[in-house]
Amino acid sequence: MPMSDSDPGFDEGAVSLRARLREFSRGLFDLQFQQLLAPRLLPTIYLLAIAACAGAVILHAIEGFARSPWLGTFRLLVVAPVGFIVLVTVVRVTLEFLLVVFRIAVNVSEMAGHTGDIASGLPRIQFWRGLLGGDKAGHRRRESRR
Repeated sequence: MPMSDSDPGFDEGAVSLRARLREFSRGLFDLQFQQLLAPRLLPTIYLLAIAACAGAVILHAIEGFARSPWLGTFRLLVVAPVGFIVLVTVVRVTLEFLLVVFRIAVNVSEMAGHTGDIASGLPRIQFWRGLLGGDKAGHRRRESRR
Protein backbone atom coordinates (compact mmCIF):
# COMPACT_ATOMS: atom_id res chain seq x y z
CA MET A 1 0.00 0.00 0.00
CA PRO A 2 1.59 3.34 -1.05
CA MET A 3 2.18 6.03 1.52
CA SER A 4 0.35 9.33 1.31
CA ASP A 5 0.95 12.82 2.69
CA SER A 6 -1.11 12.06 5.80
CA ASP A 7 0.92 8.96 6.76
CA PRO A 8 3.43 9.59 9.55
CA GLY A 9 6.06 7.54 7.69
CA PHE A 10 5.75 9.60 4.50
CA ASP A 11 9.08 11.12 3.52
CA GLU A 12 8.68 13.96 1.00
CA GLY A 13 12.45 14.27 0.63
CA ALA A 14 12.85 10.70 -0.59
CA VAL A 15 9.97 11.04 -3.04
CA SER A 16 11.32 14.37 -4.26
CA LEU A 17 14.81 12.93 -4.68
CA ARG A 18 13.42 9.94 -6.54
CA ALA A 19 11.42 12.22 -8.85
CA ARG A 20 14.44 14.44 -9.45
CA LEU A 21 16.62 11.43 -10.28
CA ARG A 22 13.97 10.11 -12.66
CA GLU A 23 13.72 13.51 -14.36
CA PHE A 24 17.52 13.75 -14.55
CA SER A 25 17.83 10.33 -16.15
CA ARG A 26 15.11 11.18 -18.69
CA GLY A 27 16.97 14.37 -19.58
CA LEU A 28 20.30 12.57 -19.75
CA PHE A 29 19.06 9.94 -22.18
CA ASP A 30 16.92 12.32 -24.27
CA LEU A 31 18.53 11.64 -27.64
CA GLN A 32 16.47 14.32 -29.40
CA PHE A 33 17.63 17.05 -26.98
CA GLN A 34 14.10 18.22 -26.22
CA GLN A 35 14.98 18.97 -22.58
CA LEU A 36 17.91 21.13 -21.52
CA LEU A 37 19.92 19.38 -18.85
CA ALA A 38 22.70 21.92 -18.28
CA PRO A 39 20.59 24.56 -16.47
CA ARG A 40 19.52 21.94 -13.92
CA LEU A 41 23.12 20.84 -13.42
CA LEU A 42 24.51 24.33 -12.77
CA PRO A 43 24.11 24.23 -8.95
CA THR A 44 25.93 20.90 -8.80
CA ILE A 45 28.64 22.14 -11.14
CA TYR A 46 29.02 25.25 -8.97
CA LEU A 47 29.46 23.18 -5.79
CA LEU A 48 32.05 20.97 -7.49
CA ALA A 49 33.88 24.05 -8.75
CA ILE A 50 33.96 25.56 -5.24
CA ALA A 51 35.45 22.31 -3.91
CA ALA A 52 38.01 22.25 -6.74
CA CYS A 53 38.99 25.88 -6.07
CA ALA A 54 39.41 25.15 -2.36
CA GLY A 55 41.54 22.12 -3.14
CA ALA A 56 43.68 24.08 -5.59
CA VAL A 57 44.46 26.91 -3.17
CA ILE A 58 45.17 24.46 -0.33
CA LEU A 59 47.57 22.50 -2.55
CA HIS A 60 49.20 25.78 -3.55
CA ALA A 61 49.72 26.66 0.12
CA ILE A 62 51.08 23.18 0.93
CA GLU A 63 53.51 23.47 -1.97
CA GLY A 64 54.62 26.79 -0.49
CA PHE A 65 55.30 25.15 2.87
CA ALA A 66 57.40 22.52 1.08
CA ARG A 67 59.64 25.29 -0.24
CA SER A 68 59.82 27.48 2.85
CA PRO A 69 57.79 28.09 6.02
CA TRP A 70 57.59 31.82 5.23
CA LEU A 71 56.37 31.23 1.68
CA GLY A 72 53.83 28.68 2.92
CA THR A 73 52.53 31.08 5.57
CA PHE A 74 52.25 33.89 3.01
CA ARG A 75 50.40 31.65 0.58
CA LEU A 76 48.11 30.34 3.32
CA LEU A 77 47.20 33.73 4.80
CA VAL A 78 47.25 36.00 1.73
CA VAL A 79 47.34 34.16 -1.59
CA ALA A 80 44.91 31.36 -0.73
CA PRO A 81 41.96 33.54 0.42
CA VAL A 82 42.37 36.03 -2.42
CA GLY A 83 42.89 33.28 -4.97
CA PHE A 84 39.87 31.36 -3.70
CA ILE A 85 37.61 34.40 -3.94
CA VAL A 86 38.86 35.28 -7.42
CA LEU A 87 38.50 31.71 -8.72
CA VAL A 88 35.02 31.24 -7.27
CA THR A 89 33.95 34.63 -8.67
CA VAL A 90 35.17 33.70 -12.15
CA VAL A 91 33.36 30.36 -11.98
CA ARG A 92 30.16 32.02 -10.75
CA VAL A 93 30.19 34.68 -13.48
CA THR A 94 30.85 32.03 -16.13
CA LEU A 95 27.98 29.85 -14.92
CA GLU A 96 25.64 32.85 -14.73
CA PHE A 97 26.61 33.72 -18.30
CA LEU A 98 25.73 30.19 -19.41
CA LEU A 99 22.41 30.40 -17.60
CA VAL A 100 21.60 33.69 -19.33
CA VAL A 101 22.43 32.13 -22.71
CA PHE A 102 20.06 29.23 -21.98
CA ARG A 103 17.30 31.64 -20.92
CA ILE A 104 17.80 33.73 -24.06
CA ALA A 105 17.51 30.57 -26.16
CA VAL A 106 14.22 29.67 -24.46
CA ASN A 107 12.84 33.20 -24.95
CA VAL A 108 13.89 33.32 -28.61
CA SER A 109 12.19 29.98 -29.18
CA GLU A 110 8.98 31.29 -27.60
CA MET A 111 9.15 34.48 -29.67
CA ALA A 112 9.60 32.47 -32.86
CA GLY A 113 6.42 30.58 -32.07
CA HIS A 114 4.50 33.80 -31.42
CA THR A 115 5.87 35.36 -34.62
CA GLY A 116 4.67 32.37 -36.61
CA ASP A 117 1.20 32.67 -35.06
CA ILE A 118 1.03 36.39 -35.86
CA ALA A 119 2.29 35.92 -39.41
CA SER A 120 -0.27 33.22 -40.14
CA GLY A 121 -3.08 35.63 -39.26
CA LEU A 122 -1.89 38.44 -41.53
CA PRO A 123 -2.86 38.75 -45.19
CA ARG A 124 -0.15 37.96 -47.69
CA ILE A 125 1.33 41.05 -49.32
CA GLN A 126 3.22 40.17 -52.44
CA PHE A 127 5.31 43.28 -52.85
CA TRP A 128 8.17 41.44 -54.49
CA ARG A 129 6.23 40.95 -57.71
CA GLY A 130 6.43 44.66 -58.41
CA LEU A 131 10.08 44.76 -57.46
CA LEU A 132 10.99 41.84 -59.70
CA GLY A 133 8.89 43.03 -62.66
CA GLY A 134 6.42 40.19 -62.40
CA ASP A 135 2.70 40.44 -63.21
CA LYS A 136 3.07 43.32 -65.72
CA ALA A 137 0.08 42.06 -67.68
CA GLY A 138 -2.13 42.29 -64.61
CA HIS A 139 -0.90 45.83 -64.00
CA ARG A 140 -1.73 46.77 -67.64
CA ARG A 141 -5.20 45.24 -67.29
CA ARG A 142 -5.92 47.36 -64.23
CA GLU A 143 -4.75 50.52 -66.04
CA SER A 144 -6.87 49.79 -69.12
CA ARG A 145 -10.03 49.47 -66.97
CA ARG A 146 -9.69 53.07 -65.78
